[in-house]
Amino acid sequence: MVLLVLFTFHFSLFTAHAQTMEVKDFTRLKRPLWNRSKVTVEKREALIDLKTTEKGFTFKANGTQEAEGNEADGLVTVKVPHKTRFLTIAHPTYGQLTWRVPVKYLKRKKHYSATLLTSDPTKEYKLDHQWVVVQVSPSNAIVRMDSIVHLLRDGSLAVNLPLGMHTYQVESPFYEAVIDSFCLSDTAKFVLNVSLHPAYSYLKVVTPWTDADIFVDGQKLDPIESTSSRLMAGTHQLSVRKGGLSYYDAPFQIGSAEKRVITLTQNDFDPRRMPKVTVVRPQLTADSLQTTQQAALEPTAPVTLKAATPDTEILIDRVLVGRGEWSGQLTQGYHLLTTRLDSVESASSDLWIDSELPQEQQLAVPQTSQAMLNIHSNVVGAQIFINNRLVGQTPYIAEHLPAGLACEVRLEKQGYKTIRREVQPKGNELTDLYIKMKQHKTRKQ
Repeated sequence: MVLLVLFTFHFSLFTAHAQTMEVKDFTRLKRPLWNRSKVTVEKREALIDLKTTEKGFTFKANGTQEAEGNEADGLVTVKVPHKTRFLTIAHPTYGQLTWRVPVKYLKRKKHYSATLLTSDPTKEYKLDHQWVVVQVSPSNAIVRMDSIVHLLRDGSLAVNLPLGMHTYQVESPFYEAVIDSFCLSDTAKFVLNVSLHPAYSYLKVVTPWTDADIFVDGQKLDPIESTSSRLMAGTHQLSVRKGGLSYYDAPFQIGSAEKRVITLTQNDFDPRRMPKVTVVRPQLTADSLQTTQQAALEPTAPVTLKAATPDTEILIDRVLVGRGEWSGQLTQGYHLLTTRLDSVESASSDLWIDSELPQEQQLAVPQTSQAMLNIHSNVVGAQIFINNRLVGQTPYIAEHLPAGLACEVRLEKQGYKTIRREVQPKGNELTDLYIKMKQHKTRKQ
């Protein structure tokens, strides 16, 4: 009677602390195992990935042959021999399970996957990972989550992260980047909504002339809307021309993400329309050499020209005269003013001098409309050539490309056919370019 009570007590205690294991979601991975695993296998072995967060398992194939298990983060990869029908899984906490594979047997050189579930009734179950859903506007953006880069095309990203603090950075061309952090708990999935603020600005010009040509930094505006393309914050040059003559030419300032409107009236325009001034030279006399020399000279005026930065080159009538700021005498008439910095020139502007009064002018900023190309393919690591120059490997974002000019993009990789595409990137925009590569066909012996 005492033995029966002790046995009953021991059995109930064992049952209360029993642990279980279960294998679910068995599947065969279609890609060859040498493209999916870093585990080295022999020709007569198969691989099976058991997804689990626990460690310390031992394995036997067909109940007798020891099988090697390689532990990784959230995964145990087991090497088993060809024609394995049973797999014995043992753990010091969860006991032992003999699992019959759902297929006839595991074949050599094949790669399989399954989920290994463990449960302990005495242990409180807690999640150690949680889903994070990121919604970004604009839809084309780059998300850095804990230093891992994700390229977004549809504005949505879902990642499974461990609980705790995480940092993120969201950026997109022509938008202000957002850098922040969040704390992830196990209660529910975390939804992160990020709206980027545009870093570019727009200018709208209103004039009393419907047939006037309006230029911003040398780029002609749409005659219907008279609104500029995307502008960066800073100083820009506004010009209004009609009949080939310049009636207005002056710099203006615009702030970040500003939508500015400049309204011009008749009083803002220069009514002079002569392309140059006809200078009447005084009659020469023999009174003195000084009088003769002065009479032979054209009238001039003191002029001060200021560039945006001290190292910006100043050109008058296409001749380099200085950097940053220039002061001197210029003859009366029209003069062509240009600035240059690092081989990039500004839009040319006219300077009209018709008196000997001093003049001062702020010069245009040297800038060019540049473009960006987001080049990606179905093949990772293909070499990218732009106009026969190697720039990187797929995926890759090429910057500082001349806007509006066609360029040739060429992808090359061993084992694949070389692909060429001609693209004309738009100014101050990120143009998406997807190129599909095909493998070379191998002849059967």
